[in-house]
Amino acid sequence: MSHTAAEPTPTAADQPLVKCLVWDLDNTLWRGTLLEDEEVELTEEIRRTVLELDARGILQSVASRNDHGLAWERLEKLGMAQYFVLPQIGWGRKSDSVRAIASRLQFAESVVAFIDDQPTERAEVTHELPAVRTYEAERAAELTGLPEFSPDHVTEDATNRRAMYQAGFRRELAEREHVGSSEEFLKSLDLRQVIEHAGDEHLARVEELTLRTSQMNATGVHYSDADLRALLADPDHDVLVTSLTDRFGSHGAVGVLLLQRGDRSWHLKLLATSCRVVSFGTGATILRWLIAEAHRAGVHLTADFRATERNRIMEVAYRFAGFSRQPCADCGHTAGADPADGAAVQRLHLVPTAQDVSTSMRVTAPTLGVDRIQSVHQCYGYRVECSYDVAARGVVRDFFGPALADDALTDAHSRTLRLGFSVRDGVSTEPVNPPHNLDVMTGDPIVIDTASSRCVFDPSTASGELTLARADLDSSAVWGRWILERLFLYLICRSPRSYPLHAGAIEAEGRVAVLTAAAGVGKSTFTYWALHRGARLVGEDILARNMDEPGGALWGYPRALYLTPEMIARSKALQDATAVPIENGAKCRVTVPETLEDRLLPRARPSCLVFLVRGEGGAPRELDIAEALDRCRDDYSTAKSTDEVAAVEEDLRALLAELPLWEFEVSDDLDESYDRLHAALTALPTGSAE
Repeated sequence: MSHTAAEPTPTAADQPLVKCLVWDLDNTLWRGTLLEDEEVELTEEIRRTVLELDARGILQSVASRNDHGLAWERLEKLGMAQYFVLPQIGWGRKSDSVRAIASRLQFAESVVAFIDDQPTERAEVTHELPAVRTYEAERAAELTGLPEFSPDHVTEDATNRRAMYQAGFRRELAEREHVGSSEEFLKSLDLRQVIEHAGDEHLARVEELTLRTSQMNATGVHYSDADLRALLADPDHDVLVTSLTDRFGSHGAVGVLLLQRGDRSWHLKLLATSCRVVSFGTGATILRWLIAEAHRAGVHLTADFRATERNRIMEVAYRFAGFSRQPCADCGHTAGADPADGAAVQRLHLVPTAQDVSTSMRVTAPTLGVDRIQSVHQCYGYRVECSYDVAARGVVRDFFGPALADDALTDAHSRTLRLGFSVRDGVSTEPVNPPHNLDVMTGDPIVIDTASSRCVFDPSTASGELTLARADLDSSAVWGRWILERLFLYLICRSPRSYPLHAGAIEAEGRVAVLTAAAGVGKSTFTYWALHRGARLVGEDILARNMDEPGGALWGYPRALYLTPEMIARSKALQDATAVPIENGAKCRVTVPETLEDRLLPRARPSCLVFLVRGEGGAPRELDIAEALDRCRDDYSTAKSTDEVAAVEEDLRALLAELPLWEFEVSDDLDESYDRLHAALTALPTGSAE
């Protein structure tokens, strides 16, 4: 690393974490010089470095002396273009490029780093921008082991940071191009706010919000991880986190509420929201929702406010919402400071009234003061309405993913399921893999019993109840593999208008490849490796088709992977993922980590059907429809009558009629195999991904 001679080299402890790494291209990101060499090479260790830094929430950009069109085309061909924000590719000074990147990101130069193979380029950047840290290209593979690139905690927002910034750039461009008032632009954003009970996966971000938010923090009090966990364990407290999305993408977690519920009044101990979303009215929407909930519950609200140098806007927000310091005999509120919290804290009071919550945005939120949580999700094209004990919150989030807006999927899909989740204590019973046969699949009701946990589902009412043993909550093999995944497979098989394919699917460059194979070929491994290489995941094990849905879409379940322990060990992206052994430890059920959630695509229209076989490589071999149908027949005919099978085959034949049908050899070299498939896909028409 280079530094000016006039200043001592700072120690790691002195340096802030790097927030953005700016890459040179020639002989740094890739081997070779683009304008001189016929091909340039991206090594696997550099690819892993880029993906790992991205997963840690460290933004990456490019400062390169190159032809912009050629360089960007090569980055796209290598599957790396999406990882770089605000690329500066041209013929100007590297320091000017780095300065422009830092300025646009609104980052201090001290949190920006630059890596280049040329000492003169590093020296030029150091001379002009002495706070920017510079690194030799030879050190690229070791960056992920350096403390300045290693945050103590990686929050969910950090894993999605690049996508949020890219969405922000698109949003800013749209606002500049918008003709009309600011209010009209806000309405055009299709803002959606989700308020939910915080879980373990939220705590690092919640703590960060209490620590770093100053202008929109009602008290300025920092709550540590231990403080938050104590509140989570207290049934009289709610720790709530709010996130925001719009038509451009996610803003991430933008607010936190700490609420203590009593019989006559609810005490809002903290409200903090990100300054990034002040203009969207997020804080006001949260307060309207909370006031509406208190009105429904028949209780008063009190709220803590402690003035700081920067949070005057929060006092205005509370006053505007109707809070005052007036005493209230009905709930026992007394005017003035609360002695328990110190003289600096004001305790404000409000008598709730009915509220119109969704004024500028759609709001999805729980009902407070009840024993169960409600949320809406999507799985295989079904709209799934869930009701569950707080203890089952992690199971619902891990299996279904984030909650959707209440009206999600209503227009496009009429299939709605209702699932209840209850958690029971009691004598621990060793779970067993329940029977998997036609009698269970077609039974009324469907009963899936693992001896420790149990699911009973009534197809006639499209509703079911899962009773989960507390000991099973940490085992996705039980509630995921043995119960929920099996339940959805049974529902797909027994429906006369749906059918499954034992296949996965990936999307790359706007084209979707449906991947199927015989047992032992390595379909799961190859599917994951495609995800590892930058593809998006539609599903890994089962795809489903609803014949009543137009457009030829297939639904997948992209939230779990089934991989060998060896493959998990090879991937840094999976080191912290939840992996539970199945099949006597030969494979593990891996919950797709949050670092990859922006690459999950549960529905897509296929561009080609690919039958994977073991081999040494070569061009895909064309198949005809009759052979393709024959290879899939055991999958789609399960639990179907003769007439139903005929209808399925008619639908599948129509779906495949215009698609390439390939037999494709997968070798031991996964990168080489993926490159061959990627090349074949890029030759196909685009527009198949949804």
